[in-house]
Amino acid sequence: MTTEPGLDVTVAKGVAKLMIRRERRRNALDDATMEALREALARTKREGVGAIVLCGEGTKAFCAGSDLKEMASQTYEERLLHTELGQELGDLIEAHPAPVIAAIEGYCLGGGLELAAACDYRIAGRNAVLGLPEVAINALPSWGGTVRLPRIIGVGRTRELVLFGRTVKGEEAEQWGLVARAVEDGTAVAEAMRMAEEIAAGHDRRTVAIAKHLLSFGYGIPARSGRHLEYLADMNQLGSEAVERGVAKYKS
Repeated sequence: MTTEPGLDVTVAKGVAKLMIRRERRRNALDDATMEALREALARTKREGVGAIVLCGEGTKAFCAGSDLKEMASQTYEERLLHTELGQELGDLIEAHPAPVIAAIEGYCLGGGLELAAACDYRIAGRNAVLGLPEVAINALPSWGGTVRLPRIIGVGRTRELVLFGRTVKGEEAEQWGLVARAVEDGTAVAEAMRMAEEIAAGHDRRTVAIAKHLLSFGYGIPARSGRHLEYLADMNQLGSEAVERGVAKYKS
């Protein structure tokens, strides 16, 4: 395990657990923690982990978004750099070759929800609280929330979160499709770790990375272009040892 400002990183069984460690601040993200998270994502990519679980310390909050106490003392330029860093983190999660699972307990607000939206899978406690309250303090969801969330839950429901400040609990979030699964409170991290270990142990990492990139970067482009990306990927994949291993058991 390695400990950085506001972040614990544990790697075992091919799974990296990235835990935001600022429980007293509801795991709100200051710049130092965000920079540590950026480095952890880069390092786990270099090390070739099979899956990642992103979570918060304790059960009161996954992440309450930006640290408003820090933001209150920042200059305009520093705040803008904070936004750039938030956008970069979302992009790094989305482009990471390993599947990233958000394990959500308690509050998942603002930038916390935007980072969770960049993940490949979201598990939440039944009473977790998810929302985008930025407009209430005259700020904006600017870490990809207005782009990624409409693709997950539709424009209408995203408007409820952004414009009207609505929050949803884990069970309703599951009904919306905002999270894939709502589980008993306090069990989200364990469930996410179990799922991540299965992926890391049972799937070829290169194959998963290609599939993830097709999903991440093929969405939204013209259908013909997306199919061409699939074809180009198959030109590479069908001759691989991984495919040979996968189909070998079906040989007569």
